[in-house]
Amino acid sequence: MNKTPETMRRLQEIIDRSAATAGPAIRKNFIGGGWAMTAEEFVAFWGETRMAAISTASASGQVHIAPLEVALVDGRFRIPAFADSQRLKDHRANARCGITAWDGPYRAVIVYGTATEEGAPGSAGGIVTVVVEPMRIYGIRPPPGIRRRDGRRVRGWEGTRRARSR
Repeated sequence: MNKTPETMRRLQEIIDRSAATAGPAIRKNFIGGGWAMTAEEFVAFWGETRMAAISTASASGQVHIAPLEVALVDGRFRIPAFADSQRLKDHRANARCGITAWDGPYRAVIVYGTATEEGAPGSAGGIVTVVVEPMRIYGIRPPPGIRRRDGRRVRGWEGTRRARSR
């Protein structure tokens, strides 16, 4: 991820606009009470690449979802797709898509965006890159000092691979 000031400003603008136009459930669960991620936290959460669920819809509205390794580059998501895949057919027919990733019960991201195709089919063994421009970003992480029902403090890294290996 190239964290240029322009990229970080653009991501924060998307996050702020998303919060301002969110529906009641997102406002309550992702934004209210200090749970919302900043652009810096979002980029740190995503890292260079991560596994995420990608959802697409065909021209007729049939939904498809697949777990894929997704890269975040300059504030845009880069997703590999086989030239003959249903996902690429969906993106061509309907550019809107959703991306979600999480690493435990207290850290998750939902992204809605529009997809464009990059690269000629067959250029890399039949794989093209789908670039998703985020339109809305909702990220959640625990606010400082939040406690579980059992009284233990929730840490931002709980649920991550590192925490489970301790």
